[in-house]
Amino acid sequence: MPVAATAPQATRAPSSTSSVADHFTAALEAAIAAPTDSAALSAFRAARLELAQAVAELAPTELQSPLATAARSAVTALCASGLLDLAPEPAETALLAELHPRQWNQLLAGMLLTAAWRWDAAPSFDDVPNDLWGLFARWSLLPVQSFTQLGDAQRYADAQLPRLESLAKWVERNWGSAAVRAATQAYLATSNSIPLYFSAGDLRRHAEARGRILQRAFNTDPAGTIRPEAFERYGRPLRIGFVNRHFGSQTETYTTLPTFEHLDPERYELVLFSLHENGSTLENHCRSRATEFHVLPADDVPAQVETIRLAAVDVLVFGTNVTAVVNEVTRLATHRMAPLQVVNNSSCITSGLPEVDVYVSGDLTEITDAARQFSERLALLPGPAHAFNYEADAEEPTTSPTRADYGIADDALLFVSAANYYKLVPEIQHTWAKLLTAHPTAHLLVHPFNPNWSSSYPMERFRAEFDAVLAAHGVTADRLTISDTFFPSRTDVKQLLALGDIYLDTFPFSGVNSLVDPLELGLPVVAWDGETFRSRMAGALLRQLELPEFIATDEASYLQIVWQLATDPAHRATTAQRIQNAMHGAPLFLDPLAASDAFGALMEQAYDDLATQGVRPFTKQADRVIQVDRDIDVAALLAEAKSAAEIYDFEGVLTATRAILAVRPNHPEARRAHARALLETHRADRATTYFLSSLQGAEEDATIWFDVARALHASGDTAQALAALEASLRLDAGNLEGWIMMADLADAAGSTDIAEEARNVARQLAPEDPRLAAA
Repeated sequence: MPVAATAPQATRAPSSTSSVADHFTAALEAAIAAPTDSAALSAFRAARLELAQAVAELAPTELQSPLATAARSAVTALCASGLLDLAPEPAETALLAELHPRQWNQLLAGMLLTAAWRWDAAPSFDDVPNDLWGLFARWSLLPVQSFTQLGDAQRYADAQLPRLESLAKWVERNWGSAAVRAATQAYLATSNSIPLYFSAGDLRRHAEARGRILQRAFNTDPAGTIRPEAFERYGRPLRIGFVNRHFGSQTETYTTLPTFEHLDPERYELVLFSLHENGSTLENHCRSRATEFHVLPADDVPAQVETIRLAAVDVLVFGTNVTAVVNEVTRLATHRMAPLQVVNNSSCITSGLPEVDVYVSGDLTEITDAARQFSERLALLPGPAHAFNYEADAEEPTTSPTRADYGIADDALLFVSAANYYKLVPEIQHTWAKLLTAHPTAHLLVHPFNPNWSSSYPMERFRAEFDAVLAAHGVTADRLTISDTFFPSRTDVKQLLALGDIYLDTFPFSGVNSLVDPLELGLPVVAWDGETFRSRMAGALLRQLELPEFIATDEASYLQIVWQLATDPAHRATTAQRIQNAMHGAPLFLDPLAASDAFGALMEQAYDDLATQGVRPFTKQADRVIQVDRDIDVAALLAEAKSAAEIYDFEGVLTATRAILAVRPNHPEARRAHARALLETHRADRATTYFLSSLQGAEEDATIWFDVARALHASGDTAQALAALEASLRLDAGNLEGWIMMADLADAAGSTDIAEEARNVARQLAPEDPRLAAA
């Protein structure tokens, strides 16, 4: 029974203090070393309870006593251990109920027993002694390593909000206070918003409170308050900058690259800023697309900011996630360096940062009134928010796993998922356990330890907790296989997933990068939609593929969709074929040219709106979504382009087709008309890109192959032009212009026999053609 801190108490003897603290330290180390050992965990809980009881009995004057000092160190160690994630047991709960947390000793005792978000009586900063503010901030805003009970993710998010807003208030009110600075530094040292992602609701207020804290902590440069002016362009190219931690092999590069790699160099100047360089194939590909590539000065934020400002970009896009941990790009995003500052889909929620103006998403990803969920102006691309380019540094797989490797029978129904560990919250584990209960011979294979999220995971604890969930549903542990292999490339991950029959997505944080792999394999995919960007990413891809019937809206519909696939092999086969057909047609999220066209047009729209309206009117329209005008008449614009081409007004063709491609970026007719106009205006390289993109899903169209050959020839690539021409003539042997071109190309290559054969075919098609008579 704790004694009220107001009661006079004798000072604890040093030997007793040492004994209690040492006992706790030894038990904590044993529990960390053996996270699944129930005896070690029980011993740890007993030692912690003993220490908490002793601390609760300290007198008000003993804040600096050896025991209080040891307790503060114990709280710090607990915060690093992950053991505060565990719910308190009855004896700990009983002690917590008797504590008076406005008294420092009993607050400290409670901090030993549980996490702040699990303790309803935990105080706010207002009721904590100044000497404890740093430790209290670390403990009360501690990110969770994993949630262990149903409802934990939402309870965590709900409890974090008032604490974040309280600290933000104090940071803005009294930055000169040593206690406030200590609290801020403690928060920044461990800040990680990732656990918030796994709640189901809107996180705008959380992000804004975090943004206020970061803004005060990092933006101490008075020049940061001066906003570069957005001048109307009058036809000049838009200068777009991207700042990333690096441009090497990582999901953030794969999803950012498509938005800039095909920007038209006549309309855009691309400037890339990197915190780190690595000389990788992917980085070199990014460099090749840029007008300028800057490696920012290391460990010198003012110099980094100045470098970016001197580059004088119109639009600055933060391509690294600025909403998770506080990284170098997050710090930069607290500064004003360009007239228009943007976050893209690498950031999983709204940034909440005062100096970020626009958040870019997609109209298939967001709900109707999604703008209210963002502190920035919401800008919408046509289609999903995401696009990917995995081809720039594609690798062949190095592994060939089999079901036998994992002890799974060849005829067993196999559910698979490569969703990251953090996404496998108790709710999804219970849902998957229900699936295994409903399908007694089925097996589940998960690959959750993706190095893109973290370099280390509590693997043993995860296995034990998932096994306990399965046991609660009467499912034996041998029906779950957890892959802990760190594969060298995504192609190896695909080899693993190819063993499965049905791919299971997660909720409330859905997959998107991880979903491309099973879709490329033609695996039936089941997703689960919510109301937020992060819960609708997978659904956006399925909507793009016109497969909405595989998107659930609650657990019941999720289980039902899986049931239909699991019990009907013919349905699975039909679904797989539909996916393969849709993926073969190059959907928007796998079309980098479309991604660049749409992104460039959207940034032009946003910047030009800012330049014409002014900063205040632009930023105050928070509820008004930024979009390129979708109310266009495609047929009329195509007719306009055709008429312009007939009078050799190729710039007119380009203007009309650009208007289409801004909102229908993969429109096949517009692409081909655009490419032909580019070819006629001596922009053969760019024309080739459009023609090649037109081929996807239309490989049997001889005229497109002929266009590709013409563009490649104009670009000086004779060998590839010949290959494309051969493909065209195989499909349409009656193409006179093709045979004449074949003869000319063969002559240029010194292949006189091939040239003569081509002319002979052409003469048979058009014996009176003067071009052939002259030859």
